[in-house]
Amino acid sequence: MEINKKEDKGEDDTTGPEGEMTKEDVSEPVEGDTVLGCHTRLSSHQRPVIHQVASAPMPSDYEFSFFDPSELQCREVLLDPSTTIPELFAVLRQWVPQVQKNIDLIGNEILKRGCGVNDRDGLTDMSLLHYCCKAGAPGIGDADTAASFARQLLSLGADPNLRSRWTNMRALHYAAYFDVPQLIQVVLQASQPGEVDATCSDFDFGTALHIAASNLCTSAVKCLLELGANPSFRNEKGQCPARCGP
Repeated sequence: MEINKKEDKGEDDTTGPEGEMTKEDVSEPVEGDTVLGCHTRLSSHQRPVIHQVASAPMPSDYEFSFFDPSELQCREVLLDPSTTIPELFAVLRQWVPQVQKNIDLIGNEILKRGCGVNDRDGLTDMSLLHYCCKAGAPGIGDADTAASFARQLLSLGADPNLRSRWTNMRALHYAAYFDVPQLIQVVLQASQPGEVDATCSDFDFGTALHIAASNLCTSAVKCLLELGANPSFRNEKGQCPARCGP
């Protein structure tokens, strides 16, 4: 499952007084962002880049349509140094348990190839931390594995406030959307006070609490409230989170 929206917004937003609607700053694409081809290697100390789009590297004569690291053929492809960063991002886009439960294995292979911790997938504009917050989704991924890998990424300098330019979502918003309280906790522990109420323009400038409530993600709602999310914060439509349910 991919969330595909349209607009590129800014990285920062401000939170006003209780119940007051706020809007993010609108910014242009970051100058100097680099698009790397399928066969480019990047050392992790360089500036973040956007990696070119590629297809998942499925083994020849493989009977399944999805990548499964537990299968010998797929494992060989995964560990092959010639398999590129864009190809491995394409694997991460496959919304199946075989991939999502192995976010740490696949993610570490991406890092081993020199991917910067804040680099982005050219198709989704998502970073490894964004993918990690999806990978804990109930019924698809493993929240504990995803949380552990998220801590690793944050220790390497992953930016918890980085937004996908397609959805304008931060890691926190993805964790709320996919109902992963473990990732909400990890991300907020690495964030500044008040970031729990960071807004997202593609959800009517609502907060993570609005997003969780609108999707009936009860575990995420409970976690966000316990961590200080403002239940009176109003989105662009003047709605509090409690009014955002279907």
